[in-house]
Amino acid sequence: MRWITFLLIITLSGLNPSAAAQELDAREHARAAAVAASKTVSSREPITLQEPARSYFEWGAIVADNGQVLSVRPGSVAATMGLQPQDQLIHVNEFPFEPGQLSQFLTKISELEHNQSFVVGVRRDQQTLDLTGTVRATVIPGWRLEVFHEVEETSLAPETAQQCGRISVFFTPPAAADLHPAFINSIDGTNVRIQNPTLKLAAQEYQVGVHELIQDPSVRRGRGIAPEKYLTLTIEPNKVYHIGARFIPAKRFKYIRGDYWEPEVWKVTEQNCQLD
Repeated sequence: MRWITFLLIITLSGLNPSAAAQELDAREHARAAAVAASKTVSSREPITLQEPARSYFEWGAIVADNGQVLSVRPGSVAATMGLQPQDQLIHVNEFPFEPGQLSQFLTKISELEHNQSFVVGVRRDQQTLDLTGTVRATVIPGWRLEVFHEVEETSLAPETAQQCGRISVFFTPPAAADLHPAFINSIDGTNVRIQNPTLKLAAQEYQVGVHELIQDPSVRRGRGIAPEKYLTLTIEPNKVYHIGARFIPAKRFKYIRGDYWEPEVWKVTEQNCQLD
């Protein structure tokens, strides 16, 4: 398998407060695209994958085909406008609601732009009300991915091995789960620090020496080189074990023995492994 490197550019204009989660989703999408590209493109020529930024507006109301409001999600734009169940829709920005034409009405709402003010007319009991709101669009960042085929992955499996799997630190684990990057320092006592981020190994048990790369600012490290920690791992055929460092916030000040973290397999994926 050829390994890949990639350059990822995220477009971050006009994001709402959930931008951090959306950016993470965009990055994961791009990484998945990189993996797909590495499997399908045999040429060494670089390729470019991209998606433009896009947005959508979720009003927050469930409406029957006859225009009657069935429910309103708490905290939504519809709720802040004062929309209530049993209200009967009349218009949005003077565009009239016609019975049986709910999709056209909702399309008009979905076409509104971020921060745009709009008015929805409703009939409630015997009153006609104009409810005013402001669009809060969800923006999905655009991304551009350049994929370069560069090097072969490193195989540490002996010629006598019959089956193989992989260990990897290539992908970034989710920091929201207190998981952080790490690097593999040794395999059964043999230094592999300068090897590639993915290693092919024979299917058997190993002692994997790991160093943490935790970026949390609250981490306090002792002086000198921190000792590696060991992970006993049984490699099964055709599986990739993604290794990271789990940060333990409650032990952030216990740095002398490195109690503030532990090596961990944070994800296992399936991938065919063949020995050359």
